[in-house]
Amino acid sequence: MYSIDNITVKEYFELVDSSEYDIFIDTINPKNSFNRKRCNVSKLSFDEVEVIKSIFNNPTVNNIKELFIELFRLGDAKTSANDEFYNTSIFDLFRAKRYLQDWIVKVIEVENIQLAGIADDKLLMINAAERLKAVSHLLTKMRLGEQFSKSPSEIGKWKYNTVFTMLVANKRSNDVQRDYQQIK
Repeated sequence: MYSIDNITVKEYFELVDSSEYDIFIDTINPKNSFNRKRCNVSKLSFDEVEVIKSIFNNPTVNNIKELFIELFRLGDAKTSANDEFYNTSIFDLFRAKRYLQDWIVKVIEVENIQLAGIADDKLLMINAAERLKAVSHLLTKMRLGEQFSKSPSEIGKWKYNTVFTMLVANKRSNDVQRDYQQIK
């Protein structure tokens, strides 16, 4: 029977060869728990979800640590957030990271399905999607800010689910208007 020691995150990062543990990164069952604390993804703001996307697009030890400190509210009067992160089981990190990765992939898939538009030949010719990709989050906040007389930073603080629902409603309304115009 195969046996492996349950080590801390700190011990894992101190290993010269972590391959014995790395095999679990992609196969371990996801779990919304890190050191017995849960992350409430339904309370995340629009900006926080964007930050999570960015971190998982280019993860580093430091940005994953900072993400976990924030999302799982690590640290208390007795223990610093850094100590709690590094002294938790590596398997907790693998499970929780997998949970967050699976969740953010699902978020992106749903966004792509619900917010996808009909390709416009002129926009394709000028490569608009690629050119605007880096600022699409800001442009979304600017458009909603104009619609609701709010600043982009205020929109960024709104719950992600609220903003996403508004984006879907706006898209469907625009689709109906476009289809109606084509009938005339």
